[in-house]
Amino acid sequence: MKIKVFSVPQRPRGRFWVCCLFTFHSALGFANPLRVVEFDKNILIDLPGLQSAKIAFIDLSSRSSGPKITITNLAGDLVQSFTIPSDRYSPAWTNWGPGISFDPKNGNLWFLSPQVGLTEFQQTGAMLRTIDFRKASHQIQITPDDSFVMPYSWDEAVDAQVSEIDTNGRIIFQWRAADFLSDFIHSNSIAHSQPPSYTATTSAVKTKDGNFYISMSQKDLIVKVDKFGKVLWHQKVAIRPHTLVVHGERLIGYSARFPNRIVLFNDICSCFKEVVINESLGANTQTRSLSLQYLGKGYWFTSGVTGLYILNDDGRVFWKLEHNQLKGRPIGFHSSVIFE
Repeated sequence: MKIKVFSVPQRPRGRFWVCCLFTFHSALGFANPLRVVEFDKNILIDLPGLQSAKIAFIDLSSRSSGPKITITNLAGDLVQSFTIPSDRYSPAWTNWGPGISFDPKNGNLWFLSPQVGLTEFQQTGAMLRTIDFRKASHQIQITPDDSFVMPYSWDEAVDAQVSEIDTNGRIIFQWRAADFLSDFIHSNSIAHSQPPSYTATTSAVKTKDGNFYISMSQKDLIVKVDKFGKVLWHQKVAIRPHTLVVHGERLIGYSARFPNRIVLFNDICSCFKEVVINESLGANTQTRSLSLQYLGKGYWFTSGVTGLYILNDDGRVFWKLEHNQLKGRPIGFHSSVIFE
């Protein structure tokens, strides 16, 4: 694994390789499609809470029955898997920007479907609440005030790139990029295989002080705006930033594309390190990393196309899980979340 220390937006090269170790079988009584192909249990010394951790991910392995939410653990057991009701997702947008999040207050999961909205599920699959909100995609941040912060990727110039709503769907805050972009010289990183968009905003995170970090993938930009919508800071980055991770008021990591990589802040060197995830998908198929969470003590959780990973900011993989029916785009891993 080659790691290069840099100042954003420099683009180094690197790769990692893992080998197949073992396969688990489902506790639900049928063949388990999940397999753990890397597990260094020394990580449990640094992060003992991971012993009981679960991972929920959006499972697109069954095209006929629609998207599912599948729950596993670090052992690769198939803990639960349930289908999203047909009226809570749009078939035309199944592959384009669904999101998932975990609510630690009640232990429930929230699913976001573009062009539909939010749905709350118990981990058993029981549906609890719905919030209709069509113009949101990719990511759900549940704030301490029980509001929801969501980006919108398949936007037009008139649309808000970030929205914060309450549990009744009432809009608390929105920000539109049009005025800022009209004064900013930028180029477009257009993904021709995807639906058209104005900014392709894929991540929005509210900080503890009420500001917002936003990644505009198509503009190769990360911006920070205050609660009044004023741009406080912006950074041109390497091609197509995706998911942002914020600690306090600080941006500490984000995922990006071309190649598939995560850009992580390292406390020891007080610098960003770039870890390239080299997933072999063949021909011209591009990889991407849709989920990114900081676990503490230099460890991160992320999702690629062919696997879910726990690694450190030096790029060393401590855990990797694969699904034998999720081999590549568009039927690969999409949004996922790890929780204790």
